[in-house]
Amino acid sequence: MDYTKLITTILETCLIPLLIALSGYLIAFLKVKAKELKEKTKNETAAKYIDMVEKTISDCVTATTQTYVEALKKQNAFTAEAQKEAFVMTYNAVLKILSNDCIEYLQEAFEDAEMYISNQIEAQVQLQKKKKEEE
Repeated sequence: MDYTKLITTILETCLIPLLIALSGYLIAFLKVKAKELKEKTKNETAAKYIDMVEKTISDCVTATTQTYVEALKKQNAFTAEAQKEAFVMTYNAVLKILSNDCIEYLQEAFEDAEMYISNQIEAQVQLQKKKKEEE
């Protein structure tokens, strides 16, 4: 009996189909892992940019309040027009500080990035007012 021929036949009959089946499972496994990695990266990117926006807006609102709003309030001159000007100053400062990548991400993630930033500025103003009143 020729053992070499027997082993070759067994390998060709069993091992090759087994390897083909295993490669199918391996491909499916790699696709799932790639999808999980893509989703994790997407979530990490979203968290990074949202944190960046929140911090930038908070800092810009604080700066506008300290350099513009408080001075006008002391003079009793903080009118509706001055409020609009304070908002525009803050909005422009936020856009100058945020990276192009961040702004592009916001435009992709939200239907209206400008509205998102505007709403976040208003929310931060209210939050800081409330904090100040509680002190």
